[in-house]
Amino acid sequence: MANDLTLMEIPPDLDEAFRAFIPPFGAAGNPIDITGGEPPSTYEATIRLGLEDPRIHALILGYWHTIVTPPMVFAKLTAKVAAEARAKGIDKPIVASLAGDVEVEEASDYLYQHGIVAYPYTTEKPGRRARRQVQVGTRSRFALTSGHPTQGSRQGRRL
Repeated sequence: MANDLTLMEIPPDLDEAFRAFIPPFGAAGNPIDITGGEPPSTYEATIRLGLEDPRIHALILGYWHTIVTPPMVFAKLTAKVAAEARAKGIDKPIVASLAGDVEVEEASDYLYQHGIVAYPYTTEKPGRRARRQVQVGTRSRFALTSGHPTQGSRQGRRL
């Protein structure tokens, strides 16, 4: 994978767990593709599974704007699942890439305000950010720039 990250080989039991939520035409393995036509509950379940499985050290989420799960619905459920995981002591790096129309900008801002680094309109920056977060350590909080990452602020901010 780009950015010196490696994708784990998904063990059979975890593959089976993801497949319980993925439609037959989706892809388990790694990366996991739940497809764009899935309802919010599928996004929520798969993100939760990724966060709660100790073999997974970080999540890089790719989101494409859909009618079934609009950008703010995706952002709010992702922030909710991440907050629930943090309340259980699970604090893994989560980085998101959101593609679509201008609504993904608002969704990216919302995610960032809730401790998830999110980038609208790009797929490369999330991989670089995830690499930096994993290098720092998966169990610590991460120093990030203040404001939205596309705003160019260099002031440090703790999440």
